[in-house]
Parts: sequence; C-alpha cells; structure tokens
Amino acid sequence: MSNIINLVKNNVEQSLQNSYSVALSLALLVDDDGNIDNFEEIASQLVDGNPNIDLVQMVPGGIITKVYPLEGNQEVINYNILQENSLKKEANKAIETRKIYFAGPFELKQGGIAVIGRLPVFIKKEFWGFSAVIIKLENLLRQSGIKKLAGGKYQFQFSKQDVQTGEEIFFLPEIKNLNESYSKSVILSDGDWKVYIASKNPNAILFLLLPIGFLILILAAWLGWITSKVLKQPAKLQELLKKKAGELLQSELKFRTIFDQAAIGIARLDSISGKILETNTKYGELLGYTAEDLTRLDNRQLTHPEDIQEDYNNMQRINSGETREYTINKRMIKKNGDIVWVKLTVSTLRENGLGPEEHVALIEDITEKRLSELNLNKSYQMVMDQNKRLLNFSFIVSHNLRSHSSNIQAILNLYELAECGKEKESYIQLLSKVGLALDQTLFDLNEVVSIQANTDLNVEPLLISEYLKMTLDLLQVQIQNKKAIIHQEIPEKMRVKFNPAYMESVLLNFLSNALRFSGHHRTPEILISGTRENGNWVLEISDNGIGIDMDRHGDQLFGMYKTFTDSPQSRGIGLFITKNQMDAMGGRLSVESVVGVGTTFKLHFN
Repeated sequence: MSNIINLVKNNVEQSLQNSYSVALSLALLVDDDGNIDNFEEIASQLVDGNPNIDLVQMVPGGIITKVYPLEGNQEVINYNILQENSLKKEANKAIETRKIYFAGPFELKQGGIAVIGRLPVFIKKEFWGFSAVIIKLENLLRQSGIKKLAGGKYQFQFSKQDVQTGEEIFFLPEIKNLNESYSKSVILSDGDWKVYIASKNPNAILFLLLPIGFLILILAAWLGWITSKVLKQPAKLQELLKKKAGELLQSELKFRTIFDQAAIGIARLDSISGKILETNTKYGELLGYTAEDLTRLDNRQLTHPEDIQEDYNNMQRINSGETREYTINKRMIKKNGDIVWVKLTVSTLRENGLGPEEHVALIEDITEKRLSELNLNKSYQMVMDQNKRLLNFSFIVSHNLRSHSSNIQAILNLYELAECGKEKESYIQLLSKVGLALDQTLFDLNEVVSIQANTDLNVEPLLISEYLKMTLDLLQVQIQNKKAIIHQEIPEKMRVKFNPAYMESVLLNFLSNALRFSGHHRTPEILISGTRENGNWVLEISDNGIGIDMDRHGDQLFGMYKTFTDSPQSRGIGLFITKNQMDAMGGRLSVESVVGVGTTFKLHFN
C-alpha cells in the first residue's frame, strides 16, 4: 500500500511539474510593459501538445482577460479572482510565496470541478498578475493512475482542507471507518492536498495470519520437543549452542557486509545529543570524512546552518513520540567546505518500549536533482535579466549615438553658415573632438557587447594571491606616487573559478579606482581580504578614499557613463564593465560606502 500510494503521489507531482512548465512558458509572454504577446498561438501549442492540461489563462491584476480554449469558457472573461472570497486566499498565497500554488479542487464558474495552478508574475519587483493552468479533477485523477492501481483490493480518497472553514473536504466516494481501517496517506505540498489508500477488506490480514499462527504453534511444539531432548543430552546441547553461535556470527557478518556496501549513506546516532556512533563507507565517502572522523562529530556540525532548525524540530517530534520517522531534503557540509544536497530519512531504534535512545539516518545524494531544479529557475531569471540588459543596452546605444550625431549635424550646419576660413577651421577642430568622443563611445559599447555575447568563456581555478600580486606590480608607480599603504589578508588556499582575463580586469579596475579617488588630506590605505560565506569565497577591497553618497547614487552605481565625482579621470565605464564581467561569471557585487570615510566593494564568487 505504501508503494502504491507513493506511485500515485509521484504521478500527480509529475503532472503538476508539467503544468508548472506550461505556466512558466506563459509567464514569459509578458514583456516589461505588462503586454501579452502571441497568447493564442503559444497557448494553443501548449494545451494541444500537453494532454495533462485542460485550459490556460492570463490573469493581470487578478482579472481573467485571456483564456484558451475560449469556446465554452467565455463566462470567466473579466472575472476578478482577488475579489472572490472563495478564491482570493489561495491566490494570495501564491503571491506571498512568489511561486506556483495549485488551488482547488473547486467548482469552476463555467462548470466542472478542477484544480488551478497560478504562477505569480512580477515586473520590476511589482506584482503584475498570474499565468494559470487548469486541470479538471477527472483528468488529474486519471493521470494519478488510482483507478488502475485500486483493482479490487484498495480504495482511494482525495481531500483538502477548506481555506475558509478549516474543514477537510473529500472528493471521492466515502471510505467508511477510514480512521479505523488499515490505511496509508501522503501529503502533496504543492496544493496542500492529502491522498489516502485503504484496504477494502481489513480482515484479510487476519486470515493471512491464521496459517502463520498455526505454523508457529507447530514450531513451538517442535522446539519444546527438541529442548526436552537436548536437556537430557548436555553434550549435544553444547554442540548446538556452538552451531547457533556460528550461525549468529555469519548473520552478523552478512549484516555488516550489507551495511558497509550499501549504495546510500547509513549512520547510527544518539537521539539526544546527535552524536554520530557509527557510519557505513558510503556515508563517509559522500561527506569526505573517515569513519573515525565522523565519530568525533555530531549531526549539527555536518548540517548547513540554515537547515539546522528544521532538523532539530523533526528530532523533537521523534523524541516526543509524535512520529517514528521523517524524511526531508537538506544541505550538508563536506569536509572540504562544499555543500551537498541529500534526502535524509531518520527512523528510531527503541528498546523495551521506552523513549528513543538511538536512531538510524539514511542519506542519499540528490545534488544533481536539486541543481536541475535551481537551473530551471535560473534559466527563467536569466531570460528576464537578459531582456532587461538588452533593453538597457538599446537605450544606451540610442541615447549616446544620437547625442554624437546631433552634435555632428549641428557643427556641419554652423560650418556651412561660417563666412571666414578661421571660423570654419575652428568648427573642423570641434568636429574632430566630437569624432574622437564618438570613437571612444563605440569602443566602450563594443567592450560591453563582447562581455555579454561571449558565452564560451575559458574558466579556470585561479589562485587569488598570484593575480593580486600581478595587479599590484602593474600599479607600483601609482602606489609609490600616492605613498599608499596596502594590507593583504588573502588565504593561501583561496581559489575561485573565473576567466583569467576578466580577473585581471576586475582587480585592476577596483585597485586603480581606490588609488585614483583617495582622500586629499590623508595617506591612502587599502585592505584586501578573502573570507568564506555560505561555502563560497568573497573578496573584499576596502579603502579610506572620498567615498560615495549611496543614498543619492546607490541605484546608479554600476550604470554606464554614471560618474559620482568631479574628477576629469572619471568616465563612468569601469564599474559598468566590471559588473558585466562578474555577471558573466555567475558572481555578484555588493558595496558599502560613506562620503569622506571610504568604500568597501565585495566580490561574491559562485
């Protein structure tokens, strides 16, 4: 029954995952102005090519404006789901969690019972509306396979807690005495649903046990006869004890072999302290520790800080007797500091009916699966970010080139109106300056294009201390002229995966800026340090220079041609290019600055 209900759960979750892909594809039709492109064409391809989906909707501002197929569903057009008491609570839950939530089952306005998956869409961090997929209840049940799996032995029930009353609502024919029958249940988190499976004939187990009970009686009688005979023959009893001891040893050896050679990690832990008592080989291989190392650690030391509380809460449920086991996905920290995602299953080992003294933990590496899920979300975000970058770049090109062309046209008009040669010569000189500025603009734009378009960058593990030394050697003259003091706190083992040319450019930009914009009345001091945050390296470059007014310029700090000082050396291109190089490598930048005190840039490497 457990296997069957888990198969039903997997079938439903697979169907919902397919629905999520459809909702995501619809969300990508919304541009930055909130307009919906090619809905009919794309929606028809998605619905007609996916038998799991019955219809789709676009719901800007909570109002249904587009439906496919439209025939038979016209009644829902202009229906505001956020003003309907029976719908708005689950719709708001999707907005709050910022991810798809499957509401229902409930009666559709156009008739029929269905579940609706609503994916919230945000433009510039502002809620725009939903892209929605609708799966009729009979279609969802068909995809779950419960009719085929039920056969003549089992019956199923499908329920959900009513968001208004809190009452559990059932959608399939009633299972009598559900709480008294031998049954299993699973929870589907995507929609807060619950699926039950129960045996149609609970007494069948009793009938199965009768032959076993009879066999046990026969075995007991036989053992009594053997015992009586052995007691009369001490020598034979001694021999039998030796034989049984040997069999027990063989059983222990078989168990030990299975334990050590299992394909998943197994550990025995103290339930109160969390101390690791024993592990198998796979457990140590997965985390990079020896068995001896692990016995000196406890579970909290191996768990990612953000997952410790959830693990602790579940162990409290086991220790209180609320449950005998639990399964979660969590992050664990390997010996080398890397993060690995595991599926953790914990079961109790009880003695004499007392509270749990030990428990068994099984861990299975699911890092690849999690990465494939984190990549689906990244792909969506990457598409949205790329669209924003392209739009921003088009504005820059349009604005800058138009400015230069306007200047050239104005100079040519003045040149035609000039009456003397000296005046014309001055316009020619002015035209030459505009041409040089245009050439510099084209060079800057080409640099940005080369960064954003280069998808086949060479990435290597780079030793930060070596690249820092090369950069400081290049800047030696400026350092001496400024009499700058350089402090280095870079760990010897600090390596990051990065493009070598980009690394040289990034370090040169930040260090040359720290020297160029130093304070006028104090000796420049620059601190360069490396630390780890959540398993990833962070490079900090701090100076005591003139600083930046973050309240005024924080949002424009990495914009192209954005300058924040009166210095003629500032062109507003260095930080823009550096930001693009970090983005291209999957990293990010953060900054803290106070005017007249100094600035700290943090380079977060992926």
